Amino acid sequence: MELRHYRYFLAAAEELNISKASRRLNVSQPAMSRLIRDLEDELGAPLFKRERFGIALTPAGETFLSYARQILDLSNEATRVLRNQPAQIPTITIGFITSSLGSFFGAAIKSIRDAHPDLMVKIHELSPADQVKALHKNQIDIALIGNPCGSVHDEFETSVLFELALEAVLPVGHRLAKRKQLNLKELESDDFIGYNEESFPGRNQTIINACRVAGFKPSLKYQADSLVEVLTLIGAGTGVCLMPADVISLPHPGTVFLPIREKLEPIRFTAAWRRDDDRSVVAELITYLKNVPKAD
Repeated sequence: MELRHYRYFLAAAEELNISKASRRLNVSQPAMSRLIRDLEDELGAPLFKRERFGIALTPAGETFLSYARQILDLSNEATRVLRNQPAQIPTITIGFITSSLGSFFGAAIKSIRDAHPDLMVKIHELSPADQVKALHKNQIDIALIGNPCGSVHDEFETSVLFELALEAVLPVGHRLAKRKQLNLKELESDDFIGYNEESFPGRNQTIINACRVAGFKPSLKYQADSLVEVLTLIGAGTGVCLMPADVISLPHPGTVFLPIREKLEPIRFTAAWRRDDDRSVVAELITYLKNVPKAD
């Protein structure tokens, strides 16, 4: 049964004359009669009774008329709503940590916008942990989470965008601040600034593992909720920290970044996205993120 069956039936029911109904719909009378017979066969009941000067509805026809009008009204309403609905704008939503902005993020966004002028790109600054939560809730499409930990690789598609060296970040008044580089072991007696595990899961362990390579266990005396808070605490002379080299792109008054002589495991800056999101624009943006020139 198709919508045209309902339309033909409704015209016949309102005109109570096959000839008038066929003229109203601009179809031939035989076609109109045949379609109504087909409809009656499908329903298993006569809808009209033939009379001398036209047709009349049967009890089944009266019942069917009520439903036919509702169905056609709903169809017309759906058509009207969809025609007036604004076109869906393709959108991609990205979570990022602050250091991304100064190093590569903006260039990648420009590339994807140049390639897709109609694409709406939304960005949200979120901690790594909040990005993972937002991915689970479909609130973002891509997470730029830095160094992943826990079950990120098991739960999502991931791609390492680039590797970063860990550097020592010291207050400008620190005894080693004027060095060009240092041995990590030289910071053994310093207080280290760590991260709130609920915001930056695994980052404290990264610091501990690096210091273990140098032969000591750091004293993580303070816990910060953001990269900016870490830099602020260091600039205030509160302690030292190990941070990815790209953090230098953030404002960091009162601090210095120094390369470390020990060979440490690099930070693998990683993007994550949902496994069921197979849109080509997601893969394309990941490619831009991987290939855009990174700041030295």
